[in-house]
Formats: sequence, C-alpha cells, structure tokens
Amino acid sequence: MGVPLLATLLGPASVGPVIVLIIVDMVVTSSLCIALSRLGLPGATPDLVVVTVVAIALATGPVQGAVAGFVAGVLVDIAPPADSLLGVNALVYLAIGYATGRVIDPRDRTVPVLVGIVALAAGAATVVVAVLDTVLGGGRVVWDALPALALTSAVYAAILAPVLILGVGWLARRITPEVAVT
Repeated sequence: MGVPLLATLLGPASVGPVIVLIIVDMVVTSSLCIALSRLGLPGATPDLVVVTVVAIALATGPVQGAVAGFVAGVLVDIAPPADSLLGVNALVYLAIGYATGRVIDPRDRTVPVLVGIVALAAGAATVVVAVLDTVLGGGRVVWDALPALALTSAVYAAILAPVLILGVGWLARRITPEVAVT
C-alpha cells in the first residue's frame, strides 16, 4: 500500500496528518507502557492508537477509519516491541475503524455515547487480538489475565476519549472539511 493509494482513500490533504498522528500516538503509547510498568499499576496500559483510530473514524467516516486502522495496525505490528503475529493488529484496527465509523449516526454524537464506543472498541481490540493470536498459533495469551486487561484497556480509553475525539474532530474539520462528519 503506497502513499498514492492512501491519498485516494483518505484525501490528499489528510494523508500526512493521519500518519503523523498515528506515529505520535505510537511513541506516546510506548512511553506510557514503560512509565506505567515501572509504577506497578494493574492491568493494561492506555492504547492511544485504538482511541485515535476510533476518533478518526468518528470524525471522517467508515472508509477513512478503516484505512487509518489498517495503517495504524501495520505500524503497531512492525514497531518494537511487537508481541503479536504480523497483520493481526492491522486486521483488528481495520475492523474497528470501519465499524465505529459506520455504527453511529451523526445526530447521536453525545459525549457519553462516544466515550462508550471508544471504551467498547478498546476492550474489544484487546480480546480480539488475543483470540486471533491464539487461533493463528501465537500462543502467548494468558487467558486468566484477559478480562482484567480488557476492562482496564476500556477504562483507560474512556478516560482518554474526550480529549482525543475532540482534537481529532477539530483537526479533521480544519484539514478536510469535505470529508469531516458533522
């Protein structure tokens, strides 16, 4: 997948900002993982990438959300410390980007609904990645810890959702007003 295809799917003005936003999220997420692991907090670490993919999907629609999810998933799959099979995150994030962009009516965009969608997507991403890793032979899933990880991932996503949804929505309206969902 090259940049011309991304430009066609996302719109020429939004390719750069979407890729930069996803890369920044990956760096911040990695830094949070390191910092929070040293604090000894229970559960998962915040996954800004899933929250950003959902925010992009909510701001621009299902196709752009799916493309952003696929790009983000590929970057997560190849970035160290990659702990799942190559392509699993790309597939899961693609599905999350499409589904969250498709599921909500623009008239129902209240903060509690958006936060709930982001939290549900983050928890679902944790579970689906674990299931796909196991089905495809990854075998590194600790099933006893999965419910707590999904719950804490959803809680962290719900906390981060208002800021990221508003920020990405504002950015989408500024960069690509013809694509932004209002």
